[in-house]
Amino acid sequence: MKTSVYIIVLVSGIVLSALPIQKVWAQTRVQIERAEEVEMITRDGEPVRKLYQARIIIGNIEMVSDSAWHFLNRDEIQAFGNIQIDTPDETIWTDTLFYNADQEVSQLRGRVIILQDSTTLFGESVDYNFLTKVAQFQSGIRLEDEGGTLIAQRGTYFQNQDSAIFRGNVQLADTAQYAEGDSLFINRKSEFLQLYSNIFVVDSTNNGLLTGEFLEADSTGRRYVEGNAYLRRVSSDTTDTTHINSDKLLMLDQDTTNIIRSFGNVSVWSPDFSSVSDTLLYDSSTEVFELISNPIAWHKNIQLTAPYITVQMDSNEVRQLNAYHKTITVQEDSVTGRLHQIKGDTLIADFADGNISRIKVYPNSQVLYHTKNEQGEPDGAVQYSSPQTIMYFNENELTRVVAGKNDGYFFEEFPGLKDRTLEGFTWDPNLRPERPKTEAEPRFPPVPQIRPFELPKRFVEYLQQKNTDQ
Repeated sequence: MKTSVYIIVLVSGIVLSALPIQKVWAQTRVQIERAEEVEMITRDGEPVRKLYQARIIIGNIEMVSDSAWHFLNRDEIQAFGNIQIDTPDETIWTDTLFYNADQEVSQLRGRVIILQDSTTLFGESVDYNFLTKVAQFQSGIRLEDEGGTLIAQRGTYFQNQDSAIFRGNVQLADTAQYAEGDSLFINRKSEFLQLYSNIFVVDSTNNGLLTGEFLEADSTGRRYVEGNAYLRRVSSDTTDTTHINSDKLLMLDQDTTNIIRSFGNVSVWSPDFSSVSDTLLYDSSTEVFELISNPIAWHKNIQLTAPYITVQMDSNEVRQLNAYHKTITVQEDSVTGRLHQIKGDTLIADFADGNISRIKVYPNSQVLYHTKNEQGEPDGAVQYSSPQTIMYFNENELTRVVAGKNDGYFFEEFPGLKDRTLEGFTWDPNLRPERPKTEAEPRFPPVPQIRPFELPKRFVEYLQQKNTDQ
């Protein structure tokens, strides 16, 4: 039986006046502020109030919809069509709502939009608790704020903690950065995040690219990568690219200074320099690479081995190599292929225009240098020991040697001379890192610019009114 709304209000008033106030409140928390049409029915033995074009108030929750069913015995609301829900903390739009007033739990289905402060969330299957302010997105989530856009296959958003957990094909994008992974935890207030599994990050501001299995980052500029960590950095003039691989990678961005710490199976490749070590430290303010624990460094046809090596860069070029404690340097002759060897406690190698210009070895220097005739053929070798040796080069070719009091001798060419080595000799070209043959690429297509569905009518009206007010 359908009745006009003013008769329903009148009858309700008569009934309410005859009942104790406490009993009426226990029966229902749902208040019908207005409705164009009301119909009372019984469904499975339960009284149901059907409302059309209704405005309903439940505590501090106000809702409008095309239609709604109020199950009187259990204070449950089922609403359909063009729904808008307003609370002091959020505004929600949805096509369908199932709401339990006792538990304050709702099931939002269809085109769901949740607006909280400057954050807008989009989904098509959302369970939301109005008491705890927790939204669970079961089949797709899109988050938009002033910082950018995030999408994932599912997620949970905690409004009170300003935190969220996202799972499945997670992607974040803004004007300067893009990141993706299999799952994400983020606290937006502290700008703290953890990205898990198959991570890929591009930072156009710092010309950097990161991949690995785990990423942790915060607002201080700290980024920690673990599991097959890889960093690619392009110089500001885009003429030089550095590739770093390691088990773990820590980056600290402090104002204009970038600090890099790599640990475990570290390898570096750049056009003028490559290395392997257990640990790498880099400071952009000094442009110094520190290689610690079993390091080997290469520059063109030179290999340097020592317990501790530093590499002083000057923009995109190596300016100086320093090695300490039982160092040994091996240079492959570009014509004969013979291996020149220099050994000592400390080694300093200077470079000019990308080529080695001077090597100083002290104290306890030892040298094995192969000679060649005018035709470029091997014709012997010089080996000596000296407190100090300084070698001068021109375009990587030895031009002059200055040594202190030395003890040595000259070898005439003989068949086994090319295999002669100094004690501690090591030559490992097979360990030298190479430029990656393939570029790291994202797994997923770009984050769509458009929303996942046509916007609900009331949401469009809200946006229009907002633009008018501005």
